[in-house]
Amino acid sequence: MVVKSATKKKLMDLGVSEEYAHKLADDRKWDDVKILTSGQIAQICGLDSGTSQEIFNLMAASGKRSRAATKTEKTIVRRRALPAARRRKKKTLPLQGYNEEAKMREILRDVDVDDPIYQQLLDASVDMDAPLTPRVLGDLTEGVRARGMSKLTQTEAKKVVESSMSLMALSKADPYEAVGITTAQSIGEPGTQMTMRTFHYAGVATVNVTQGLPRVIEIVDARKVPKTPTMLIYLEETNSKGKPLNTDEKAVRNIAAALEMTTTLDIAQIDVDVTQRHITMKLINKNLRIKQMSGAEVRDKLSRALRLYIQADDEDRPKVLTIIPGVTKEDDLATLATDPPTYTALLQLEEKIKKLRLKGLAGISRANVQGPSRDTGEYYISTIGSNLPVVSEFSGVDRTRTYTNNIDEINKFLGVEAARQAIINEMYDTLEGAGLEVDIRHLLTVADVMTSEGNFRAIGRHGVSGTKHSILARSAFEVTVTHLLQAGVIGERDELSGVTENIIVGQPVSLGTGSVDLFYIPENV
Repeated sequence: MVVKSATKKKLMDLGVSEEYAHKLADDRKWDDVKILTSGQIAQICGLDSGTSQEIFNLMAASGKRSRAATKTEKTIVRRRALPAARRRKKKTLPLQGYNEEAKMREILRDVDVDDPIYQQLLDASVDMDAPLTPRVLGDLTEGVRARGMSKLTQTEAKKVVESSMSLMALSKADPYEAVGITTAQSIGEPGTQMTMRTFHYAGVATVNVTQGLPRVIEIVDARKVPKTPTMLIYLEETNSKGKPLNTDEKAVRNIAAALEMTTTLDIAQIDVDVTQRHITMKLINKNLRIKQMSGAEVRDKLSRALRLYIQADDEDRPKVLTIIPGVTKEDDLATLATDPPTYTALLQLEEKIKKLRLKGLAGISRANVQGPSRDTGEYYISTIGSNLPVVSEFSGVDRTRTYTNNIDEINKFLGVEAARQAIINEMYDTLEGAGLEVDIRHLLTVADVMTSEGNFRAIGRHGVSGTKHSILARSAFEVTVTHLLQAGVIGERDELSGVTENIIVGQPVSLGTGSVDLFYIPENV
């Protein structure tokens, strides 16, 4: 077969059939063919979208290969031009395998702990080739000190490590063990004994944080915003000028005042005069001093936010501000008699003024200064409301220690690993605050399930969010007829892979002994 067209030959070399290559190369150069879209190829050749897309992908891939090949050819030419003495054979380093135990021992040795008992237990675990995590070593150290022992011999340290390793081996879950059900039971059973308790901030009677069972429900439900979002904001030791910061109460209070959101209702009494069609704001001097604001500052911020002319009883130190809808400059006051504002505009302006934020960060309704600490003498700020991204960018804030109980906010700002650790911390602190002891591994299981897909997922009464694919499981917890009818119409298939659906049909669950099939074969057969 002789192909006269160079374009057609190139298309056939790429794997395009002769029929389609002929149609594409008809009165077209290669430069015209390679810029065709998938839709144009389908129209020219009379193809469906799938086949035209395949041809388009072949042409696109050929363009990338040709550029790479050209680059390679140029490189080869340059290499051949080099003198033989300058040529060097490229050495490849052997691929080193990852040794998990060696890496663990390296991590453990890097832990900076001065406690002699900790070091003895660490050395014993490394010598016995049984590396324990820093958390386990810390718990063992506390247990040894609780027995009144200030040091250990080498033999005693090895015995402690050996006994802990044997206990850890016994506590491991067996294959096909229903760890999810065990976790749910271990958390749910003591959870029934939890009461609705609240934690009060010192000196602030009206501030409380949700604790107990409601807080556990908030966490596992993956609420976007908790009922009482809070933050603990720690500050750096020195400011940008090198002066003490976290030990200076005045400086900390200034930061707290800057963080706390201030609205017009916090600093003024708002009155609406329906007859005169204007709004009067009587500034409260006491509140202005607390918020570290002046009357002139309030007037300027109102003017910029509302884009209206603000009348004041005093230009330098105003105490009463008058706002009229539609009046953007002083000259507009002359036309009020002939064109007064409507009643609707007056009410809309009132609502806008009440919601207006004059100072502080959105979401932080209150910021209280706590401290000083007995050990370090530092102050910190506790807030009602949370805004972690903006607070982290605030000057003087220690980003490494600042914390919020809003797990969704942590997930969006710091990532899913930080959200996982926050779930563990919040659940552990909540259960411990209620006087309940739950194995940490059960909390780890919950946190792993909630964050295993790279996002913050809820665990509700219907199971893990987005994972209940079984028809029978959905129908057992929701509207039965609707789910069964829809599944029958579309021909949906239930694989019976979960617990609920197997119990419904009356067959063993594929967990534990139910995951094993036993067969008896007589010897004489």
